[in-house]
Amino acid sequence: MGLQLIFVVETNKSCKSDWIYIKDTIDRFFKYDNAHTKFTPLYLGGRGNYSKKQREIKSYISQYASTSKQNRSKVIFCFDCDNYDGNPDDSRFIKEAQQYCKEHGYDFVWFCRDIEHVYLGKSVPEKDKKPESVRFKANKMIKNVEKSRLSADGFKLQSSNIMNVLSKHLEQKDNT
Repeated sequence: MGLQLIFVVETNKSCKSDWIYIKDTIDRFFKYDNAHTKFTPLYLGGRGNYSKKQREIKSYISQYASTSKQNRSKVIFCFDCDNYDGNPDDSRFIKEAQQYCKEHGYDFVWFCRDIEHVYLGKSVPEKDKKPESVRFKANKMIKNVEKSRLSADGFKLQSSNIMNVLSKHLEQKDNT
C-alpha cells in the first residue's frame, strides 16, 4: 500500500521555497519508505488561488490510485498566517482557508507569520525567498529548528503545526 502526500503550498513553481522547508522537516523528523511514500508539491503561485486547484488535486489523486488499488492520497494545504492578529483580511482569509480544508477533508498546516519566520526567525523580502531557502538547505539549517516550534497547537509567532499534521501520516524518528 502506498501513500501520496500532496502538499499545496503558497509559493510558485520557479521559487519552490516553501517545499524546501517542508521537505527538510520531513527528512529530519520522520521515517518513511521511499518505495511506498510519494511527496507531491502543488504550487499555488499565491495563497488566494487555493480553491482553483481542485482539478489538479483530483488528477494527482487519480494518477496515483491508478497504479495500485491500495494506494491512497492525503492533501495537506500549507498557509502563512501573515498578520492574522492585526489585519481583519488576513484573519478572515485564514478562517476561510481552514473551513475550505475542513469541507474537503484536507489537512491544514499554518506558519506564523510566514514560513520564513518559523524556519529562519525573520521576514524575508519576496526577491530573497528562493536564495534564503537554498541557503537553508545547503547549510543544513533544519538542524537548528526546534521541534517544539513546529508542534504548536495555536497560532504563535515563529511557530507552526506542521509536526502535528505530519504525525497523522508518517512515523516520527526516535531521536530528533
